[in-house]
Amino acid sequence: MNKRTIKDYALGGWLGVFSLTGCVSQPGTNVSNQQQAVENYMSLARGYLQEGYTEKAIKPLKRALEIDRHSSDAYGMLALTYQVQGEDKLADTFFRKALSYDARAADVQNNYGAFLFSQGQLEDAYKQFARAAENMDYEKRSRAYENMGIVALKQDKSPLAKQHFEKSLRLNGNLVRARFELAALLHNERQYRSAWSHYKAFTRQSRQNPRSLWLGIQLARMNGDRDAAASYAVQLESLYPASRELKAYRSLVRYEK
Repeated sequence: MNKRTIKDYALGGWLGVFSLTGCVSQPGTNVSNQQQAVENYMSLARGYLQEGYTEKAIKPLKRALEIDRHSSDAYGMLALTYQVQGEDKLADTFFRKALSYDARAADVQNNYGAFLFSQGQLEDAYKQFARAAENMDYEKRSRAYENMGIVALKQDKSPLAKQHFEKSLRLNGNLVRARFELAALLHNERQYRSAWSHYKAFTRQSRQNPRSLWLGIQLARMNGDRDAAASYAVQLESLYPASRELKAYRSLVRYEK
């Protein structure tokens, strides 16, 4: 949570979201068999990626593209594979290739946005997330809005970030990052009651870290919950003794004495 990044989504939640499109038929072949073969190769590559065998993922993806050379999903997964390997130029090339065959491939747009964010290309990343979010058929629009909020935070556009996090939570109330960041933004706006509500929802969904514990201490104090504030302080002291958040808490306590 301390590092405002998006890359965790690219490797975790997105590996399994590719939805296969129809294949290009060839004379004398069975389209159904073609599609099944592409699906099998994609599943094999996905399994390799999830297990960390990125080298092994490339061959089945290329086999899938031999069958369907216009498969946006296969190109998108190949791009993600190269991204994991640190081959950024190849990753960018294949993300673009994927979108050239299907400009509305929301999963690819979302992944490409994460890649661009990792490269520091914030404006371009935001555009890709926005395109994914505009697709009403995309089952993970909430993630796209959440990612738009993260980019807006990085750009110091707090009102826009707040808008995107609120939208993402209306679509999916289980988004931990959006829930926490919204609580933090509301705290900064001195909307302590609303921030406390979002924060408590966050604690039911996620583990604590230094930043979240420090926010919890502040919100608990502002909302008159001394027991919660004390509990968060104990956790911060015991779990993160070298954190800057603990230093901030100790400074606050010394100031109040």
